[in-house]
Amino acid sequence: MRSVRVVETIGPHVASLYMDGWGTDALDWAKDAAELLPESGFRRKMSSNLFLADGTVVRRALIQFGDTADGFTANLTVHFPVSCPDEVLDHHLRHYAVEFRHWIAAVAAARA
Repeated sequence: MRSVRVVETIGPHVASLYMDGWGTDALDWAKDAAELLPESGFRRKMSSNLFLADGTVVRRALIQFGDTADGFTANLTVHFPVSCPDEVLDHHLRHYAVEFRHWIAAVAAARA
């Protein structure tokens, strides 16, 4: 897959990153992660590395979906460097919630 440039606002900060490897082929880094949930309950898994223009990985995402009787459940994980300030983490949590809410609403509308 070709790299995609991602520009996000995280609180007062602007992050310009690249993302590639989105999908199951990028799960190698997470195979031993505690966040990797059992295949029986979470059959749909995707992962991506987010990196700077020079190739330095600065974030990783691990997204897992499982079916339920009423629809689905999701486990959305983003790994940041240990040195990342709490302010950035707090803002990114809100950013991620809004981002996924919009995606889920768009899919629901398309299926209606």
